[in-house]
Amino acid sequence: MSKYRVLSFKPQLRLERRGQHGQSETEQPDHSTSLGDSNTSSTRIRFSVHTTGSSGVGASLAGIVSQRWDWGTIHLNAETALTRDHHADVFLGGSIEGPSKWPVRPVAEVFYEKEFGQSETVSALIGLIWRVRDDLSFDVGLRHALKNGHPVNEIRAGLTFGIPLQMLGERRQQGR
Repeated sequence: MSKYRVLSFKPQLRLERRGQHGQSETEQPDHSTSLGDSNTSSTRIRFSVHTTGSSGVGASLAGIVSQRWDWGTIHLNAETALTRDHHADVFLGGSIEGPSKWPVRPVAEVFYEKEFGQSETVSALIGLIWRVRDDLSFDVGLRHALKNGHPVNEIRAGLTFGIPLQMLGERRQQGR
């Protein structure tokens, strides 16, 4: 496994979530994952509680299962939530990426999300991920979605950068 991409930060390639009155939500669920550069699998489970001012309290439980092979990677995501406005929400999604050894690899993603009594979204994205080096990648994608039956088209771009955990461990030992 590479010494980088053990810890990474990746912006979401998802449609922006809206609150009950159309305002942008500040906390977006994290459906992304990073596996490094070897044939491997990964399972991640996350529970979180969301609070903001007087808007209420919400919670979510998410799971991501990923598998990397020589020919590509598959990610499967599921999440259930109680929004801050106390609506039930369910998210199901999946993505497939080309071989991790390719410097530029294709990616495709589909998801379904329903916030009961509020909105329903079906979305698909196709794009490319360009790995500049082990700790830096850029991505770009075209997304088409139907949100409550209305079409939404977007161009998305982002970056992923890694921080070597080895460096963080050395700093901790130097402070002792």
